[in-house]
Amino acid sequence: MTTSRQQARHRGAGRWVQGALLLAQLVTAGTAAAQTGLPPPSTLLSDESVATWPPPVPPLRSNACSEALKARGGGRTFDVGPGKPYTELEDVPWLQLGPGDVVNIHHRAQPYRTKIGLRAEGRADAPVVINGVTDARCRRPEISGASAVTARDAVRAQFFDKKHSEHLGTIVLYRSPQDRYGHRPRHIVFQNLKVSGANKANTYIAQDGSTGRYASGAAGIYAVVVEHLTLDNCEITGNANGLFVNSRSNDEASAYITVRRSRLHDNGNPGSWLEHNLYVQAARTLYEGNYIGQLVPGALGSSLKDRASGTVVRYNHIVAAARALDLVEIEDGVTRISDDPLYNDAWVFGNLIVDDAGTPAQASMKLIHWGGDNSPEVFRRGTLHFYNNTVVVKAEQRKEFWYVSLFDMPTSQQTVSARGNVVVNLGSTDLRLGAEGGNIELAGTNWISPGWLPRGGNAPVALRSTGRLAPGRDPGLAPDWRPRAGAPVLDLASAVPPAARAGVAVENLAVRHEYSPEGGLAERRRQGRGYDLGAFELR
Repeated sequence: MTTSRQQARHRGAGRWVQGALLLAQLVTAGTAAAQTGLPPPSTLLSDESVATWPPPVPPLRSNACSEALKARGGGRTFDVGPGKPYTELEDVPWLQLGPGDVVNIHHRAQPYRTKIGLRAEGRADAPVVINGVTDARCRRPEISGASAVTARDAVRAQFFDKKHSEHLGTIVLYRSPQDRYGHRPRHIVFQNLKVSGANKANTYIAQDGSTGRYASGAAGIYAVVVEHLTLDNCEITGNANGLFVNSRSNDEASAYITVRRSRLHDNGNPGSWLEHNLYVQAARTLYEGNYIGQLVPGALGSSLKDRASGTVVRYNHIVAAARALDLVEIEDGVTRISDDPLYNDAWVFGNLIVDDAGTPAQASMKLIHWGGDNSPEVFRRGTLHFYNNTVVVKAEQRKEFWYVSLFDMPTSQQTVSARGNVVVNLGSTDLRLGAEGGNIELAGTNWISPGWLPRGGNAPVALRSTGRLAPGRDPGLAPDWRPRAGAPVLDLASAVPPAARAGVAVENLAVRHEYSPEGGLAERRRQGRGYDLGAFELR
């Protein structure tokens, strides 16, 4: 059984300690002339292509199969694999990639074992695309950090700093030593790939030919700073952190991170709460259509940890680790993110969230963490809009968890507005809505298993109900968590998103899709007078 002390320790889990310690010496102050290459602070969130947030759901796909692509916008095409112009990834000119370039990585039986440095600046109309080409069974090509060799161009350019960056990941996004201060990779897409092997149990061949070992906080994909990074239809597994995106200062603030239709699971380090499947510190983050699983057994991190602004988590299947969602404050004084008008808002909708304490890996006593864990002066003091989700809790009180809290907020300045949800308690544990603080509003209609409690003990959770609870002791869900015919949750939800506000594309916050195991995202087709409560519609 996980103790309350372990859970309390986890509240502070995942500080950006690793990034600060491992990278603190990478950047010097630079001269005034060098600093003129920096984008002015006001431009971080002024890109016209994302003037309103979030973007719409992209065209749907039915499976994980993919083909080779051709470059566009004047870019070049690099084909890698058996019988291709490049046999190994180490021969690709990674540091020379530019707008419109495409690297097609063709599937083969064995992983590609190459450590890659990326510094490319694509454009919105001509991104740099690292594209996996699947085999006939839709198996993605794998890039593994285990026993990997450093790419030849990284060796020639001495891209990695041996002490501070070389051991951070299989794929590292940053600037080369020859780049101006302020250069950052941007408009980069990774798609149809499997990335693994960046963990402290594995070694690699360093750029000086010696044998190196990955840091405890290494990641399959590690971005020191990046703008407009997209992962689409990837599998990230077997690393310490799956994806790690940092923002270390106002000069090196990341922005616009999208993780879509991907599988992130079985990352983490046993005994440590500092590593997660996803650990992202950036302005404007979007997670949609993903399967986000537990960590390796014994690891104490979160399924998804996000220190961001304007966070959107929609249409995912999330299996809870120590936290299912850990949505907390920016660190390291990055005011370019904390000053974002959407810093204090997050939208979580259309997700299936499962907390199963009977699995070999760590499950959760406090599922969704909203607001902050370490730095009260920059806690996110706003509203988590939580709607049309299906939450399933499986825990036995005397064997696993005495209670499970749905929401955990640190102060009275955080609010959860919950509507249109189905919350099912399948075990004997106490189901509590709140934990330590904050405000919970039950709006519209929700279905919650009978016997739920607003909070535990004397915790100062303020509960306000402006809606109603759907009746019944059973929500009438099938094994795939869809409602059955005649279920009490049918036709009781609204697809109308939260109220409009400046800079928000309200139409893209309406419930129009659902998670699909095949293609990640599928259209949600209303069957009755209204939408059904929860993440799925009756079929």
